[in-house]
Amino acid sequence: MISALVVGFGACLFEPDVGPPLAGACSNADTDPSVAISFRAEIRPLIARSVAGCFCHLPSSAGPGPGTQLSGLDLSSMSSLRAGGFNSGASLVVPSEPCTSVIYQKVYEAPPFGSRMPLGGPPFWTEEELDLLHDWIAEGAADN
Repeated sequence: MISALVVGFGACLFEPDVGPPLAGACSNADTDPSVAISFRAEIRPLIARSVAGCFCHLPSSAGPGPGTQLSGLDLSSMSSLRAGGFNSGASLVVPSEPCTSVIYQKVYEAPPFGSRMPLGGPPFWTEEELDLLHDWIAEGAADN
């Protein structure tokens, strides 16, 4: 019994980047269904800008950035977004569910776990940028 508690408690220490959905403050509904959001034209540039100063979650000629080394999270491509990191796994982007997608939770103004990203911000994402990410995920998180 004691060893089971120790193992269970230890597992919690290794999952600091995964938390509950944004209950009450979030809706999975697309805010403007008449507008389709493009990953390549709108979302990818936002992510690239967010990590440009630190290269935390991007590979470079010197190897993976510090965030990738610590979390296994590489934000450089759609396939790596779908793979997630050590802690987030496939919950990084949950198609049609922005409120349970870790990437949306982490850039939102008050994430239910860990630090708001980008780490050390501002600048944080604007309301318009948050809406773009939210709606892209709500629309199914297409690789478009």
